[in-house]
Parts: sequence; C-alpha cells; structure tokens
Amino acid sequence: MRILHTADWHLGRTFGSLSLAADQASFVDWFVDLAQAEAVDLVVIAGDLYDRAIAPVDAIDLFGTTVRRLRAAGVLVAAITGNHDAADRVVPYAGMLDDTGFLLRGGYGAVGEVVQLDLDDGPVDLVLLPFLDPQAAPDHLGDDPGATEGEEALLERRRSRTHATVLRHATARARTRVRHRSIGVAHAFVSGGATSDSERLLTVGGGGDVPLDVFDGFSYTALGHLHRPQAVGGPTVRYSGSPLAYSFSEEHAKSVALIEMTTTGGVDVREIPVPVGRPVRTLTGTIDDLLDPARHPDAHGALVRAVLTDRETVIDAKVRLQGVYPYIAEIDHRRPTPASGSAESTGVLRRRISVIDAARAFWEAAEGAPPDPDTDALLVDATAELDTQ
Repeated sequence: MRILHTADWHLGRTFGSLSLAADQASFVDWFVDLAQAEAVDLVVIAGDLYDRAIAPVDAIDLFGTTVRRLRAAGVLVAAITGNHDAADRVVPYAGMLDDTGFLLRGGYGAVGEVVQLDLDDGPVDLVLLPFLDPQAAPDHLGDDPGATEGEEALLERRRSRTHATVLRHATARARTRVRHRSIGVAHAFVSGGATSDSERLLTVGGGGDVPLDVFDGFSYTALGHLHRPQAVGGPTVRYSGSPLAYSFSEEHAKSVALIEMTTTGGVDVREIPVPVGRPVRTLTGTIDDLLDPARHPDAHGALVRAVLTDRETVIDAKVRLQGVYPYIAEIDHRRPTPASGSAESTGVLRRRISVIDAARAFWEAAEGAPPDPDTDALLVDATAELDTQ
C-alpha cells in the first residue's frame, strides 16, 4: 500500500500582514495531483489542519474541497486535530464520516480506538491519536479510580498528568487491539525533534515532551507538530513537517513523505519536495545595501525579514524595500554596537551640563552622529526656556 503523510497545514494562517491563502491553495492543488499521480491508497494529515480554533470560512472551505477531491480520486483520508485546532468544533460528526472514506478524530472520544482498513494488499490497522490536552483528560483515563478514592488523590492524579502520560495510555490501549500491520498518527513533540520558531509550546517547562518509546510497535508513525521534515530515532517514526514556511526560522526545504508499506509492515520512505510556496529569507545590511537589487536576487520573490544596520533612523524603510522585495514582512533595526570604552558606550559623564548639551548628547547617542545644523537649531529653540530655569 502507499501512504502520503503530511501535517501542519495551518489553513488560514498569515505571515505578518501578508496572506498565505494563495500559497496554501497552490499547495493543496499540487498535493491532490501528487496523490493521484503516485496512486496513493491513503492520505494521512497529522494535525493542525487550521491555524486557530475558530478558523476563517475560506480555510474551512479549502479543507473540505480538498478532502472531497481526494475522495473523488479514490484516496482514503485520515486526519486528526492538533493543538491549533478546536476538536469540539472540527469533529462533532466524525463518526458519520467514516463510511465516506474520510476518518477524522479529535479529543478524547475515541482514545485507543483501532480502525481496520481493508485494502487490495490486505488489512492495515489505523491508530488515530489527536493532540490530547492533559488538562482536559477524563478522570478515569489510564487509572483505576478505586471505590474509596478521595478528593485529594483525585486532584493529585490530575496534577500529575502530562502529554506523555495521556498519550502513553492511548497507545498502550490501542496496541492491545492491533492485529495487523499498523499506522499510528499523532500530534506531539517527541523528544529529540528539531523545532522551529513557529510551533506553539504544548506545555511550559518541557512537560509536553513525549518519549520515543510511546510509539513502539507501530509499523509506521506519522507525526505532526514540528515543522521541519525529520525522522526521530529511526525511519519509521517521522515528522512530515509543514508544507509551507511559517516563520523565518524555516529556511529548510519543505516536503511530504511517501511511504510504501509491504504486507508484513515493512516501510520504505521517500521525501517529495513541495515545489510551491514562498521561501523565507533574512537579509542583513544597511538600507543602501538592501536596496541594491543585485545583492540578493534569490530574495526578490521570498518572504523577507530585513535586519538594518544603519546607525541613523531609516524613514519609510518597509515602503522603500517593497520596491525590491514585494513580500517583505518584517523590519528589524539593529544599530552597530559601540566599541567598549568609547565615549558613546560609557555615556555622558555624570556632571551638570546645560539642557541643550544634554539634548545634543542624547541625539548623538541615539542617531550615531551629532545633529545637523537644521536639527541643532530646532533643539536650541526647543530647550531655550528650559535652560533658563
């Protein structure tokens, strides 16, 4: 059988003030064509279907249209909710969809469930493990409450839950029901995975980490949450990564994973590069450097962050740079750091000075150069009355 593994679509996301709707639509067009061209049996989407709990209507429409196109092509679709999705909004009719060939799971309603798919080359067991918020776990999950358990013990069990403990319970429960080759689908931060700036923390202080052994026993585990394509601990536990760049830390190539699985559960994985969407680039230099179109030709069509190193304040920097980089999203002005021990680094000596001298010193410290004659005249006028007090 052939499986196409993807995740973290984040439909409805923007990049700063720039809409990504066209890029996301281009991706799903390419993705549906790829599924058909590769004669894929099953598409797996491992969470974060949308970028926020209340997704924009056009994002919901795009996802629905994509699923319908895949099903019309004869491709089964399995999807789970991630930490960006609101499970109670996305999956209220999940059970009714199963007969259509679209399996959707979220929240705790089907924890430990195993769905058997009967394909041309034999059965495969599918274990769908959406993001399981430990704070929302039912009290009985993974524990025997006991007939005489008191309130303090119950509260302690609630406090001790982590993403790892609730997910470990779910996978352990599922493993008792797996009878064939199997595919686990989960949305989690597995220990050892390489992160990007755009992923939301699952918990504070590392409590969201999930050990790799939680997924022992599955023929292949399709992960979502981390945006960099990568295997974790071996080729059969893998993040597909996000299909588009969602932060300036994501200069890595984007891909989806095509898995060929034998009748006995052996897997061969191939990364297929995503050819659509804009790359991200961080450019550093003075405004004059960056305005030179020959300096960074590969960034003209990219999403750009400009790090300006001018000593002076640059007026209308974003507007000026848009002429060269139409998709500039961020400006970061970082003035050069003065040499240690210089007059500028040590500041004005603590002594009584006139207001105009203090104003001139402040101007020079802020702008990196003394005020020009016109500016100095304005400072003199502005401080004249203060100097007489």
